[in-house]
Amino acid sequence: MDALRFIVDLAGCFEPGQVRIARTDEDMPANPALEAMIARTWDACLREARVRDIELFNGRLARYLRHRVDGGMLIVEVGATDYAAFLGTNYYNAYRAAEFGWENYANPLGTSATLITSDGWLLYGRRSRRVACHAGYVHTFGGGLEFAEVEPGSRCDVFGSVLRELREEVSLTADEVERMVCIGLIRDAALRQPELIFDVHVRATRGQLEARLEASTSAHEHDALVALRDEPEAAVPFILAHRPIAPVAVGAICLHGLSRFGMAWYEATVCALWGRPAGEGSLRGGG
Repeated sequence: MDALRFIVDLAGCFEPGQVRIARTDEDMPANPALEAMIARTWDACLREARVRDIELFNGRLARYLRHRVDGGMLIVEVGATDYAAFLGTNYYNAYRAAEFGWENYANPLGTSATLITSDGWLLYGRRSRRVACHAGYVHTFGGGLEFAEVEPGSRCDVFGSVLRELREEVSLTADEVERMVCIGLIRDAALRQPELIFDVHVRATRGQLEARLEASTSAHEHDALVALRDEPEAAVPFILAHRPIAPVAVGAICLHGLSRFGMAWYEATVCALWGRPAGEGSLRGGG
């Protein structure tokens, strides 16, 4: 069950206009040994990508630094990193964080969305075997926040970024979104990559979105949609039955349930998954 662990840094309810991404000039600290580890890992990833016939691109990403809530506004400060640094630190070399320090890792800020359909389902995706990370896992929809979106002169709309990801991954259009809300900030307990978690209420049904994915001829990040009934008793059996499932997806399910069903439900769910209560006032998921 440790493979499902997540850490909650923040739980709440932030509407569009209540989340601000603030760019700083704090880049990853210079560290020759860490940079060499990243370079070796990236070379190995490129070789594997050629064997698996997948495209691997080293794009620039926004690096999480810190966050705070001020006057009802969630403010997340970021610097710069890239995808190679993420693979070379958090993703493949998390076990060496005690040596280098988590604060020196790439820690790219991700955005993760649960789709909530008009007929009462929570939708996630099963990631294609052609993706570099979490291939074959049940996961949320989304991706890393691109650094270009927070460069000087840009106005970072993190909700718009999520919508673009949903358009690319499930062909969702803006007029199909009824409501979108950020419900927290979590991390995979092993990788420590931070993820902003979103609930996205859509006007489409489960069947409509499944048919759309099946009819598409383009290469998708997800091979299939995976559906969880939006009912309190459905979450734990779903999580246990759909492994491998990413800790971020487990965290997204739990934060959705916290928002919808309350703290007692959350505590009971954590206890059912890890055999112990989360603890009074705690929002740690199996941590």
